Parts: sequence; C-alpha cells; structure tokens
Amino acid sequence: MSSRAKPDVQPLTPDFLLGRLNDDLPAARHYRVAFSGGLDSSVLLNLLVMVRARLRAPLSAIHINHRLQAQSAAWTEHCRRECQRLGIPLTTREVDAVHQPGESPEAAARVARYNALADATGPEEMLLTAHHRDDQAETLLLQLLRGAGVEGLAAMPLVRAWAGGWHARPLLASSRAAIHDWAVAHRLPWVDDPSNAGVAADRNYLRHQVMSALTARWPGAVQNIARSAAHCADAAAMIRDQAALDLAQMAGSAADRLPVAALRGLPDARARNLLRLWLQRLGAAPLPATRLEEALSQLYTARADAQVCIAWQGSTLRRYRDEVWLVPEGACVPPAAALDWDGGPLLLGPGLGLVRRRLAPGGIDPQRWEHGRVQLGFRHAGLRCRPAGRFGRRSFKDLAQECGIPPWLRDCVPLVLIDGELAGVANCCTCDPFAASAGALGWVIEWSPAGRGEGCGEGAGSNGFD
Repeated sequence: MSSRAKPDVQPLTPDFLLGRLNDDLPAARHYRVAFSGGLDSSVLLNLLVMVRARLRAPLSAIHINHRLQAQSAAWTEHCRRECQRLGIPLTTREVDAVHQPGESPEAAARVARYNALADATGPEEMLLTAHHRDDQAETLLLQLLRGAGVEGLAAMPLVRAWAGGWHARPLLASSRAAIHDWAVAHRLPWVDDPSNAGVAADRNYLRHQVMSALTARWPGAVQNIARSAAHCADAAAMIRDQAALDLAQMAGSAADRLPVAALRGLPDARARNLLRLWLQRLGAAPLPATRLEEALSQLYTARADAQVCIAWQGSTLRRYRDEVWLVPEGACVPPAAALDWDGGPLLLGPGLGLVRRRLAPGGIDPQRWEHGRVQLGFRHAGLRCRPAGRFGRRSFKDLAQECGIPPWLRDCVPLVLIDGELAGVANCCTCDPFAASAGALGWVIEWSPAGRGEGCGEGAGSNGFD
C-alpha cells in the first residue's frame, strides 16, 4: 500500500477507482463518502456505486449542511433524493459554520465540516472526499504563497490517519475536466454553489484568475504542479525519517524533555526538524518557523539560571538543568488553606494534579501518620525541613534544587503536614522527626502534576521531576 498520490493523469473509470481502494488504501470496515451534492462528490459517489459489490466494506454517504446559503435545505434534499435513487444510506448533519471576527469564512466552514465528519466516522472507517488533481495544484500554490515548508508543499496526501480511521482522496490523480466530462456523459444531476464563482476567497481567486492564466501559457501546469507536490511529499517523508532517527538517539530524563547539549550538537536544519517532530508527538501545536528559530537560540544560549520560556498556543518551552521541557500553559492556584487528607488518591483541583501514597523505605512513620492530623499544604514563606538521615535544616528553595523541582512547579508541589508541621515533600523527601525507622516501611508521597502547566510565570507545570 502506498499513501502517496500518483500525480499523473489516471483514467477515470470504476475499475481504476476500485483498484485505488483495494490496492492503494488501508482495509477499512466502512466507506463514507462526503457528499455535498456538487459535481465532484456526485461523480465519486456514482463511481463507487458502480463497483460497490466488489468493495471490501459497506458504502454510505454523509452530507453536511453548513446553513450558509439560502439553498442549503434544497441541497440537503437533493442529496437525499440521489442517495435514495442509488440505494445508498445517507447521514445528514447541520453545523454552525459562521466565522468569528478575524477568521476566514472558508476556514470556519472547513473546521465545522471536518469536526462533524469526524463525529460521524467510527473507528477503522474511511472518509472518502472528492479532491482531484486541480485541487492539489491549487493547494500547493496556496501553501507556497503562505511560505510553507516541504511538509506544506507536499499538499494533500492520498490517505492519512484521521479520527480513528482514515481520510482518503481516491480521485487525486484525476483532472477537474475529466470529472466534469464523466458527469456529463452519464447525465448526472448535481448542484452548484454560487459562492464558488466569486473571487473573494483565496482559492477561488487562484482558480479563476491565476490558474487559467498559467494553463493558457503552460498547458501542462496543473499536472506538473501536482507532480511537484508528490516530489515534496517524498522529501518530507525522508526528513521525517531522519528526525525520527535523531529523536530515537536523544534520550532525555523523560519523554517531555530533550537534552540541550545533544540538540545543540545537530546541524541547525536537523535540530529544527527534530524539535518539530518531538512537539508533534507530544501533541503540541506546531511552532511557527520564526518562533522555532527564536526557541532554539534561547535554549542554546541561556545562562544556567535563566528562566527561558517560549509560549505559543497553549504550550511553553522551558530550559532546566540542561534539558528542554515542554510544559502546557495554564494557571495553578493552590488553595489558601491546607486540605485534610485520609491518605487515599486525591485530585487536588484545577492545575494541581493527583497525589497518592505508597509504602516504601524512607517514608513517613505510619504511627505518626495514624495518630496525627494529616493535611496537604503548599509552599509558603519560611518553610524549612531537615531531610531524614541528613544533617541540617534546609529552606524549601534548597530542597527544590536538590530534588530537581523546576521553578515553575514549586508553588504546586503538595506538602504533607502532620499536626501543622512539615512531614514530607511529595516526590522529594521525608522530614525528620517524621521518618520511619531505618529499614522500616513508611508512607512515601507521590504526585502526578496536572495536564496543565502555568505558562511563563511561577507556578504549576504538567511535568514530573526527578
């Protein structure tokens, strides 16, 4: 199976489409055609109906009503009639596709549409859309005008993992003209969205004003641009493979950390690509190219005690003890008063995570625990502790440094108080005189920080510490 689109023109026949689905795409348990009622999706649906007896999975259609045009209800009814004529089950969804101030209307409609399609698509099912070769060429040019890198210039893949299944574009090697000719030859009915005739939207402007001029001068422009997208897809795959190899050799102390020295040791291009892949695997939004350069510069050159913080779209990059940390952004506000605790697993509240206890050497004496009032508190001025088995009392700041607690986590580390005295610091130490005797088991306090950090100020983070 190949996920790469074949850029050259392919014959638009039912047998070609059947081979595309059976040979080039993953085995799905259901095919769902995104059916707008327009020309392209009408051709795709009718082609599939002609080979449905030979498909490896059942076939149905789904129609999204964006409610943006006066004719929207009529288009939905058209889709119902067509699916009834073809004997195809149809699911319909209405969405709120109205854009917000400053948001592109096309982008808002696309997001609403794909969210609704994802909700209606089950695991291991495949959404089929009717994107074609001309769409591919337009997408590459739009990405080029936006300054996209190789990933963006790869444009649309033939198939991608999506919503627990796949999203495939089986007509990607077919031209718009071939699709139109097939519809006319088979006397298909379809609806036309009048907004597609305007030039206000970037893609429509490119289609009606730019592509027509390009093809008048270079008749093979669309095919060649689509072929370039396939070349970019190959290059992007090789770049991803190299980044994966680099990442596999770069072990931090946890999955959400990278060693600065190893990152600095890579050539700049490989370091950038590794950082992109690492962020992607951790679910962070992509860093814009300019922010990526800024991030690497700060992470490389910061002093050991500098509070590096690069924030974007709900995430922050920080540096601590020669490692890069990914910390989701958010707010942590510890309770003002200590919380009574019975020792069971306890969610502390928004941004504060989960605390629990376990028996292990070096923990809090169970007898002291049972006969005292146990509470959970948080950092405050003048907090001091003498770690069990060691000499001298230490400030909380000194303890945090010794235990590797990053500055942005220190306000939210749970502290165990017994009868108002500090008995232990979660993930760090037990304080004398509350420690169990040598060789005996005691209660060790474990804390799993919340999935929200605290951004670029002092406070909580989403990552544990050593």
